[in-house]
Amino acid sequence: MIRSLAAILIALVMLGALAVPVLADTKPDSGTLMGTGTITATGTVGVFDVSSTGSGIDLLSGDFTTATTYTITFTSPFTDIFSGSFVDVFSQGTTFGTFTGFGTFTAFTEETAITGGTGIFAGDTGEFIVIGTSTSTSATTTSSTSTYAGYVKTPEPSSLALILTGIGLLLVMRKRIGLGIQQAS
Repeated sequence: MIRSLAAILIALVMLGALAVPVLADTKPDSGTLMGTGTITATGTVGVFDVSSTGSGIDLLSGDFTTATTYTITFTSPFTDIFSGSFVDVFSQGTTFGTFTGFGTFTAFTEETAITGGTGIFAGDTGEFIVIGTSTSTSATTTSSTSTYAGYVKTPEPSSLALILTGIGLLLVMRKRIGLGIQQAS
């Protein structure tokens, strides 16, 4: 009996080694975002730190709030470049990542990369293009409205993990049968 169990386990492990993991599920996504930011001088001419908060509606995941921090550098009196990080909070978890972009006093374009998440977003990655407008509301505050479109990749369980789960269930069932325990019906 031990030999037959060992043979089954070896065969299943060898089969698992040959199994190809399932690729990540890629889904198109888009949404809208509104926020306000506070601008702080860094001490370097034309360079400012910005901290902003906002809210939005995501096509796949629904309502969320966001917090970003970034540095903006004016490359001329009318144009700028910026880069930073974000955390988006949804009811079922968070996503986080980085972004870079360029713009003027009234419009901007950015490339955003999701680098991870928590909750149902654990392991997610993705890329988005964000296009928006901004308005200076005071000397140190701004408000913005934007739309985004791109994709999200959600990891799927690997074939090996599924096989190992099956092996565990096989061992439990074999033990139950060996002990003569009835299955629930």
